Parts: sequence; structure tokens; C-alpha cells
Amino acid sequence: MIAGILGRYVGRAVLAAVLIVAVLLVGLYTIIELVRESRDLTGDYGVVEMLVYLAQTTPSRLYDIFPFAVLIGTLLGLGGLAATRELVAMRAAGFDRRQILISVLAAVGLCLAVLFVVSETLLPQLEARASAERDQARSGQVRLGRYGALWLRDGHLMLRIDYSSWSARETPEFSQLLIYRLDDAMRPLQILTAGTASHDGSRWRLSDVAARTIDGSEPPEQHAQLVLESTLSYDLFSSAVTRPRMLAIADLIDMIKLLGANELNTEPYRQALWNRLFYPLNVLAMILISLPFAFGGARHGGRGLSLLAGVSLGLMFFVVSRLVRGAALLWPGPLWLLMLMPALLFGLLGLVLLRRL
Repeated sequence: MIAGILGRYVGRAVLAAVLIVAVLLVGLYTIIELVRESRDLTGDYGVVEMLVYLAQTTPSRLYDIFPFAVLIGTLLGLGGLAATRELVAMRAAGFDRRQILISVLAAVGLCLAVLFVVSETLLPQLEARASAERDQARSGQVRLGRYGALWLRDGHLMLRIDYSSWSARETPEFSQLLIYRLDDAMRPLQILTAGTASHDGSRWRLSDVAARTIDGSEPPEQHAQLVLESTLSYDLFSSAVTRPRMLAIADLIDMIKLLGANELNTEPYRQALWNRLFYPLNVLAMILISLPFAFGGARHGGRGLSLLAGVSLGLMFFVVSRLVRGAALLWPGPLWLLMLMPALLFGLLGLVLLRRL
């Protein structure tokens, strides 16, 4: 019974610290985004639209910073208990490190479960809709369809794109396109369908194209390749096409199957899928890194120094994670092992440091 009371007490202390740190980090991140977005106020994209966009993308910022919030929150939560000698008293009462770790995991796991549900349900739709609405307000050329299709107006062309993806070279690729060629009065003259397409910044390059006129005045045509002039800028696609890391697990699996069936590069989506699946392990690694410095600070009285060392190690984790993603194309082994490596290495390092205390 005492262990349960102490466990809930430790869990509440860490949970409160994690939530406070998360709110502060999301607030700081949002201010940076606000400054960046305020430089691009144009067209119908005013202050109100910008604030709506920032509100819609807040869950994605929380998802990005949550592992770091767990690291700092655990350091502060346990550090606070250590500073008042409460951890020492708990351990003297038989509440050992393993039970403290379980209490922290339970508290963080509760947040993680809520965040997982949000990231699999609300986050992808909010992110896609926020980007589409922002670009629609800025340029009037982008609209997100009811079933996720992307509508673009490109001069005398109106395009509906069912699927859009990112290649390993960070360029957008498209499949299953329906294109209306319009006259000066914006009346449709011709309908084209294309299996796949890419955009080089000034032209559409279509593959597997079928074309027919609206009035049937000309016979239908088939083209293996077709190039159409475009008035759209490349920057429009960089924000309109949803990044793989923002997709839900089910959508990532569907995209990998679709791209694989069309013999397109699936690497960015496979990376994003493993990142999603290993996200809880990254959070666990942050907890394991923080524990030795929280306990060490209590023993040696250097709480500030321990906090700095723990945060520095957490920053190293994110740097290593970025390097791992960049090296994915050169990695000869299974991709899942490479993506697992940062959490595995830093988690083991945390356990080694913990055992030496």
C-alpha cells in the first residue's frame, strides 16, 4: 500500500513537470512559427488565418517536442524530489529505483497513450487541412478535396491529384491525376488522365496519359509521356504535399503498398513508418537517460550541472537520430535496425550510468 502511495506521488510529480515543460516548449515553438509565418502574410492569408493555422498545427509541434519534454520534465520532477531529500526517504522506506522507474513510466505512458491516439486520428487531418487552407488563402490555387484529393488550379489547367508523395530526393511525386484543360472563359475543353506525374518547377511531366475532348470533336489519344507548361512554383508543393512523418501508420502502410506497386521509391515512407513505431522507444530512452542525472544530482548536490548534462545528452540523441536518417540510403542492413539504433544505444547508456550509481 505504501509503495502504491509513493508510486502515485512520484508519478504526479513527474507528470506535472512534463506537462509544464511541454506547454512551455510548445509555446516557444509556436512563437518561432508565428514570427516565421508573419513574414508571409499575403492575399487572403491575414492575422486571423495565421492564428487558425498555428492552432491547427499545435498537435504536430507537441508530437515533435514531447520526447524532449519528457527528458527535461523527468529531470525536474525527480530532481525536485531529490532536492528535498524525499527520494532518499523513499528509498530508505524500501521504495527502490526500479519502483521509481515504473512510476515514471506509468505517468509518461499515460501522456504517450493520449498523444498516440491524437497522432493517429486528428494530427494527419489537421496538418493536411491547415497547409491546404493556408496555401488556398495565399494563392487561391490549392484546395483539399472531401476525400483527401488535392485540387490545383494551374493557369488554364484544373488538376485533381488523388495521391501525392515525397521521393528520397525530397521532390514531390503524384499519381492518379485527372486534368481539365480550360478555355479563356474557364470552360472545360479537354479531359486528361495520367497514371503518374512530377513537376520540375515550370512543367508537368505526365506518364501513361489518356486524353479526350469534351465535345467528342477529336478522337481519343494515348501518350506514354506528355509535358504541360505550368505556372505553379515549386514552393507551393513543398507545403501542400503532406510530409511522410505527419501521416498515420495505416496511411504510411497504404502509401508504401501504392508506391511499391507503381515501382516508385518507398524509402521516405518506410523511414517515417519505423519512426512512428519506435516513437515510444525514443521516449523510453529519454527517461533512461534522465534517471542517472536525477539520482546523481541528489547524491552529489550538483542539480544544475546534472540537468545540463542530461539535456546535453538528450540533444546528442536528436543529433544522432538525424544523422541516422541521413545515412539510411547508405545503410546495407535492415532499415528497422538502423532506425532503432539511437534509442537502443542511448537507452543502454542510461542503464549503464544508472547501474554505476
